[in-house]
Amino acid sequence: MAEHPRDFLEKNVTLPNGLKVHYYEWPGPRPNLVLLHPSSGYGRMWEGTANALGPRFHVYGLDQRGHGDSGRPDGDYSAEEYAQDLHLFFQQVGIDKAIVAGQSLGGRVGQVFAAVYPGEIQGLGLVGGPHISNFFPTREEVIKVLVSSHRMLESPTEFPSREAALGYLRSARPRDQEPSLRHRLEYNFVPAGGGVAVKYDKVRVALGLAHMADDLRKYAARATCPVAILRGSHSSELTIAQAKEIAGCWKSAVVIDVEGDYALQMENPAGLAQALSSFADQAVKD
Repeated sequence: MAEHPRDFLEKNVTLPNGLKVHYYEWPGPRPNLVLLHPSSGYGRMWEGTANALGPRFHVYGLDQRGHGDSGRPDGDYSAEEYAQDLHLFFQQVGIDKAIVAGQSLGGRVGQVFAAVYPGEIQGLGLVGGPHISNFFPTREEVIKVLVSSHRMLESPTEFPSREAALGYLRSARPRDQEPSLRHRLEYNFVPAGGGVAVKYDKVRVALGLAHMADDLRKYAARATCPVAILRGSHSSELTIAQAKEIAGCWKSAVVIDVEGDYALQMENPAGLAQALSSFADQAVKD
């Protein structure tokens, strides 16, 4: 599988709801593959995966609302709102149907999208796996969600230098590898006041994180496309037993282990690309 850099396009489009969406596009043949980042993420974080896939997919990586260079209007920042954005994006850029894969926030968006717009999705990949709290919102899980949301709301957004920002990333994201942290610094920060600032709106991100306690089982029950839970083999987020239990919420879901922890698109893009390719072959065939 090719891993050399692929040429890509960097574009903006304004949706009928007024949202400006910034996105990256790696041209290729069908099927289309739409990749959705996690909370505080950015569309270009998928470039390693796009490179590893080689030229066999037409790949899109979006900066979702509140993130990157996309707009950050008022809204509830729920998976339902993000899924509507995705539907409008498909219409605006001319995507009739696609395989959709996302991590964390992106996975929640994909789950709603698969249920609400079944004619537009050929398969759903949940990178790192879905959140337990979206399927079993126990009191303990809800507390974790609210703590995560509050932590984001209280997090710093401006730093006096790139070195200071990198130091913060190292402490805030201890599980991330150094190349991943430097990629994030390069493409998810902008110059500001002699230093740098994050691209995402932390208030919008915190609001979106609070929706990790929303019960998404009703959407899983409605989805008809194939689903792959792409679980990190070393993940502490989701055990294999939990993944299999959650997979039972869909009509057609499989659990695929990929070498790595959680942010597979950054840790092991080649392994993720291989898993996505195999899943896509089966999903398109079905």
